[in-house]
Amino acid sequence: MDTTKSSQEIKPGEGFPEKNGPEASTLENDANAMTSALTLGQRVAICFAAGVVGALAVVLFSQVLFGLGLSGALGVKAPVPLKSPDIYRPLFWGGLWGIPFGLLIKPAWVRLYLFGLLYFLLPVLALFVIFLPLGGAGLFGLKAGGPMFTLYLVLVNLPFGIVTALTAKAIIGKHP
Repeated sequence: MDTTKSSQEIKPGEGFPEKNGPEASTLENDANAMTSALTLGQRVAICFAAGVVGALAVVLFSQVLFGLGLSGALGVKAPVPLKSPDIYRPLFWGGLWGIPFGLLIKPAWVRLYLFGLLYFLLPVLALFVIFLPLGGAGLFGLKAGGPMFTLYLVLVNLPFGIVTALTAKAIIGKHP
């Protein structure tokens, strides 16, 4: 007895029952979830990852500035190291700075790229008034290298917000 069917005998959907409601497949539920709005926790988690990518852009940009000789001209002796464990600190902090980005992304969605471009000022401000003084470099890092060092810090951190916004938009899609 021949139990196989030729391609002409097989009808689309045959042998696969229609599933609706709670019986819908996981793939269908995942597809529906991506078209609906994300929860706050999902936006925060996505923006944590986007912040890590933004921080990676800052680290790579510091390498580019050093390679072009701009870092030396602004008083910086070496770029951010790419080796372990030095690379982990800026990536982790970038992820942490991605969390408030995730909290604010929904209202800022219409002008996300402008928001991202300006958002880099928040971690830079914290660097200038909290972290540099705690590290002994003074306000705005003026004790560490003067105004040129401050300019370098603004310049090197510039890609953070826009890369974070681009990454978050790429992951989230059309609606947050």
